[in-house]
Amino acid sequence: MQQIQIIGVRDLDEMEIESINRIANRHYQKIQRELKNDISIKLHIKSHKKEGKQKKYSMHVKVITPTRTFASTKAFDWKLENALHKSFTDVMKIIQHSLHTDNQHKKTY
Repeated sequence: MQQIQIIGVRDLDEMEIESINRIANRHYQKIQRELKNDISIKLHIKSHKKEGKQKKYSMHVKVITPTRTFASTKAFDWKLENALHKSFTDVMKIIQHSLHTDNQHKKTY
């Protein structure tokens, strides 16, 4: 199975696709290290074009593991890189919250 699947790249140019691949690969390694298991990532990119020159991007990230699926749909921004970082940060928070991997309250007996 493919590790990172990106949906919605038809609307983007080459520089945007390259930055998406770079950021997604970096966060893939972080998430895999956090979960300590095989994962696949589905990244859905939507670009909303308004009347002006800028586009607004919204990201939906889904991390699929053998036992669970984690999804983030909250990230949107006018800059593609910022929206991508926000979505991956949100997924990491969801993973840490649900699996308690942050070791925040480590008991010392």
